[in-house]
Amino acid sequence: MTTTEATHADAPTAEQTPWLLRDPIRTGFLAILLLMVAVRYNILRDSFFITDDFMLQSRAMEHPLGWDYLTRVHTGHFEPVGFGFMWVLTHLAPWNWSAAVLCMLVAQVLVAVLVWRMLTELFTRRALILVPFAFYCLTPLTMPAFTWLSAAIIWLPLTAALAGAVANHVVYLRSGRWEDAVWAIFWYCFGLASFEKIVIYLPFIAVLSLAVSPTVRLTVRDIWSLARRTWLVWAGYALASVVYLIIYLDGSSRAEATADLVVPTAEQVTDFVYLSVFRTMIPGALGGPWDWQPVSYAGAMVDSPRFFDWACWIIAAAIVVVSLLTRRRIGRAWMALLVYLGGSIAALALGRVAMSGSMAALETRYLADTVVPLVIVIGMCLMALDEEKDAWLPQGRVWLAAIPRQTRLWASGVACAIWLALALHSANGYAIFSAANPYQSFVETTEESVRDLPEGTQVFDTQLPVSILGPIFGEYNLVSRFIAPIAPPELRQDMATREAFTNPVILGTDGTFVPMGIEGFASPPPLEGLCGWQPVDGRIAVPLTDTAFPWDWAVRIGYLSGGETTGTLRLGNAAQEVEFHKGLGEVVVHLVGGGSEIVVDGLDPGVNVCIGDAQVGNPVPKPAATE
Repeated sequence: MTTTEATHADAPTAEQTPWLLRDPIRTGFLAILLLMVAVRYNILRDSFFITDDFMLQSRAMEHPLGWDYLTRVHTGHFEPVGFGFMWVLTHLAPWNWSAAVLCMLVAQVLVAVLVWRMLTELFTRRALILVPFAFYCLTPLTMPAFTWLSAAIIWLPLTAALAGAVANHVVYLRSGRWEDAVWAIFWYCFGLASFEKIVIYLPFIAVLSLAVSPTVRLTVRDIWSLARRTWLVWAGYALASVVYLIIYLDGSSRAEATADLVVPTAEQVTDFVYLSVFRTMIPGALGGPWDWQPVSYAGAMVDSPRFFDWACWIIAAAIVVVSLLTRRRIGRAWMALLVYLGGSIAALALGRVAMSGSMAALETRYLADTVVPLVIVIGMCLMALDEEKDAWLPQGRVWLAAIPRQTRLWASGVACAIWLALALHSANGYAIFSAANPYQSFVETTEESVRDLPEGTQVFDTQLPVSILGPIFGEYNLVSRFIAPIAPPELRQDMATREAFTNPVILGTDGTFVPMGIEGFASPPPLEGLCGWQPVDGRIAVPLTDTAFPWDWAVRIGYLSGGETTGTLRLGNAAQEVEFHKGLGEVVVHLVGGGSEIVVDGLDPGVNVCIGDAQVGNPVPKPAATE
């Protein structure tokens, strides 16, 4: 046996090579994916539901899973995919944060796989695509959007739609096969059903088509030729857009739907653009933000120090300039990114700036989807496209040859390590705010208290006693709507239909249900020796010690009845029919009215009823009885 033969004999076979070493690219892909899951899980496990999460679950519990529910425009958003997910989650696992975390993590993995497919279609399967893939998986820009449930149900499907549509669109440009065009249109339609912001895809993909078509020159003839050759996909996009517009306008015309399109001032737009690009997008792309500040509760917005922003601007400018000097047609890719970013900012300016102010630009979730075009640009800065023959300008080849390979590797490794360290630092900073949910204990106690309520409990509906939602959410800030997802069907039905209460309970600030009292205006003590106020011709008028101004009041009367009868309880112009049962009892109702007396009329003349006391006021926990 020769030396060469011995060497080959000693070499490990494919079966003997450890699985992780057989395919380094696969190993790198899995390692990045696992790191992403670990980081996001670390954030999600200490987070919890906030604001819209509760409202969307309550809404899902109130409606059947049908066309009206799925297509109704909510605060300007058309999101059948998100509404459908919330309906399923609410009916299978209401208020179950562990289930929500699992769903969000699985969704993030699936979207990451779509991004990986997009990169392999653009640049083929090579080691360098691990760089833009790692950027997508670990960038802090997507953290708030992907870890807040109400945001995740729109931003994750939108990101999936972008990655899927770009991948199939690029394949169609190369192949011309109608199947690829159909898949690109499918993903566009999926985006339309996820978030109306997908319409930015159309101008973006038009410019990107030029960036990924190396043989197409920027002449009218070449561009027209490309459009004619790929007419099928453009016709599909146009048809889908028209159908979407019809459905959107129908959904926005229904009750409870608002478009929320308010034109901001020029100053607001200028500030919003500056903050979006220079304080959020650029620092976020380079591993930031360095620091965060709280917004609402359990959320955060960008709050990087100025020196960090300035350093990021300089680095970003250097990257753009170097790429333009070394890479052919990279300007088209940068333009595609600018088109998407500009469209994103314009859409947000119409939908949010006039109401929330320009500071809304510091919430990175509004730019989460911009990561997809940014990943494409990063890839084009590093690699040639599939079948691209002349990717680099002469100057780029000269500079590349002048730098030793070992130096390039070390410099690249250091740059990636710095970016990763910044991204992890940013993730850790965000996790601190995400975990600071002051209402988790209240929600968990409420859930336990609902579970322990005896059958037949009468829950008097009030505003939530803590600011977990707030008046801005209207009727969804009511206890009945809040607890609907976790309430037994009998209790939900009772809360929706009951008009008079005999032994009501209310939700306290600690999340437990307690007997209800009333604090406000009361009747004076009845005359000595009398049962109380008695009927005259079937009518009883009980005076109050002070005049109640018109308001939504809880009205209570204590009575003694000789039999069963009904009557109408009135406060000013407000009225409610109630029942009187034999013996001592009380009845409580909601009335929107005011006045200096409570009137009960329509009583059966054959039944003796007297009212011992009455109250008009706000529901409060009943004081504990003293011995």
